[in-house]
Amino acid sequence: MKSEISISKKMADTIVQVCFDVVEFSRLYEQDHPNSAKNLFYCNEAVKKGLKWFINAQNKAEFQNKVSDYLSEVTLAKKLYQDIQVPVESKDNIIAQLTKIQTHLNELKEGASTHQNNQ
Repeated sequence: MKSEISISKKMADTIVQVCFDVVEFSRLYEQDHPNSAKNLFYCNEAVKKGLKWFINAQNKAEFQNKVSDYLSEVTLAKKLYQDIQVPVESKDNIIAQLTKIQTHLNELKEGASTHQNNQ
C-alpha cells in the first residue's frame, strides 16, 4: 500500500485477519484429497495433458502404468463433474466425453495386457 494512505488500527487488524484467512483458504484448497477443490480445477489440465503420459512410454509395463494413471485422473474428473452442484456449461457433454475417454483407456489397458500375455 502506498504510504499516502492512512489506515486506522482497526483497518490494520482487518488486513492482518485477511492474511490469516487467505492462508487458511490456501491450506483448505491444497488438501490432498480426491474431492478437494484443487483437484476439481486441476483435473481439467490432467485430462487435457494425459495423452502425453503414455504416448512416450519406453516399455509395456510403463505404458500400462501410465494408461492406468491417466485413467485414474479421468475417472476423478468425471466423478467431480458428476458430483458438482454448480451449473457448468456443457456439463453433460463433458461427462459423456470423459466416459468415452475412460472406455478407450480401458480398451488400451486391456489390449496392452492381452498383447503382453500373448508374447
